[in-house]
Amino acid sequence: MRLHFLTPALLFFAACSIESDPNPPPSTRFVYPSGVAFWRPPTAGGPTNSNGYLFVANANFDNCYDSGSVVALNLDSLSAQVDGQSVLVPRLGAPVAASPLAFEDLTTGDESLVQIRSFAGKLGLWINPLNGLPRLFVPSRAEGNNLYAVDVGVAEGGKPVLNCVQGGEDCRTGALSLTNDIPASLRTEGLPDLPRAPSPIGVTVDDASGTLYVTHSEAADSPAKSSKNFESYLATVKLDNPTRDTLGFIPLSPTGFLYGGSDAVTVGAGYLYVTGRNFVAGVNGTVGANFVLRLVDKFDTGRILEPNLQSVYRIREARAARVVPRPVTAAELAVRPNLVRERLYLLARGPDTLLTLDFDYDAPPGAIATQPVFRVVSAVPMPNGVSDMQIINRTASPSDPDSHIVAVTSTGDSAVSFYDEGLGQVVAQVPLVNAQNQGSNPSQAFGLTVDNPVGVNSARLFVTNFGDGQVAIVDIPDLARPQDARLVAKLGTQQQRDPNQGTSVCQEN
Repeated sequence: MRLHFLTPALLFFAACSIESDPNPPPSTRFVYPSGVAFWRPPTAGGPTNSNGYLFVANANFDNCYDSGSVVALNLDSLSAQVDGQSVLVPRLGAPVAASPLAFEDLTTGDESLVQIRSFAGKLGLWINPLNGLPRLFVPSRAEGNNLYAVDVGVAEGGKPVLNCVQGGEDCRTGALSLTNDIPASLRTEGLPDLPRAPSPIGVTVDDASGTLYVTHSEAADSPAKSSKNFESYLATVKLDNPTRDTLGFIPLSPTGFLYGGSDAVTVGAGYLYVTGRNFVAGVNGTVGANFVLRLVDKFDTGRILEPNLQSVYRIREARAARVVPRPVTAAELAVRPNLVRERLYLLARGPDTLLTLDFDYDAPPGAIATQPVFRVVSAVPMPNGVSDMQIINRTASPSDPDSHIVAVTSTGDSAVSFYDEGLGQVVAQVPLVNAQNQGSNPSQAFGLTVDNPVGVNSARLFVTNFGDGQVAIVDIPDLARPQDARLVAKLGTQQQRDPNQGTSVCQEN
């Protein structure tokens, strides 16, 4: 058979045509979903009347499309076919089908999707007190190392509407960079290209201070791309004005502290708890974590403390963290009126463990907090690849400080595990795996958010399955029995992947 070759002119024309053809992210399914957030309007009448809204960041990890995206779903608008009948997403606490439901058609209008760059991280949600509507925050590790802010509205019929804070539906235009065009007022004297936060990954909303904290998994060098003078930071912006005007950087590696990557932040009364992870260090590639946990004084952010946790319990790196207040008696407050007692839940890797730590310190108003005392309460083995965590409050025992349920996702085992603090053990593990070989085609349970309404004895979790391209819905029908947690449904069609290699198969839009 004779082969026909293109002339150079035709090759050039073909290349230009391919490059110019737009290939926007799909509105019908998820593409490597990473961050996830949930919201139910206060006017909706509670979980018996509304399933609420789900927001998902699509990482576009395989670069099959022009960009990543953030999509909004009205969960009451989804339907699936079961035995020829159309069924809706069941209400929280209502009876569910014997087998998990599959809501594959996620078709949303153009108004419910905005474009962002690829490699999205975690998703944060803030309720704007001026209008009672959510604002979403998501970082991207793609070129520009951008932080995106997206406003949520609700149109007629309950349709969610997304708009970039800077205007429009393509948030790549005019996005805030955490590495480029840093205001001159923030620059470090004698260290060009600092501060900056390459490869931003985690976001934490602090309502009390009106601040968003952003972690990053790559050390910042000076000059850029020199692999010298490494530093690490927490990037900050104001929730109501997430622009260069309010951009700030908290050094995490001042004199005497090793630089390193950070994964998560959780906000206590007097301290920010920052977890450390393996990170990228220029030409050295990915290196081991230089710290597991650091505390930043909220009143004086230049004051950094590092508990010697690794001398008590050997771990390699950390991921998600959550802090909750602990009770303080009247007698204790009579002696120490500013006493703070907090419990920190921390996910560690190497070995994969849920660590529970108690911290005691004094936090005088308008002054630095005292040096905390901490102790390890428990160390519970977890499945491989712990990633995210949520605390579920029980309504039956509001006065019991040891009654929390801790939900944990694991990318290695593609499951969500439930730790019952009252029993001191993992009581359930809900597998979220697909039918393919998990060695080459892992489901990778990653991001996690929870619907845990006050006064309701049930909870619902939404888990992003990064490898599958789906979001799993897992219900705890009775908070007194988290061991009864079960998979209720999956949202989205499973991503097509090479069955042998596990690599992506770019699907048509």
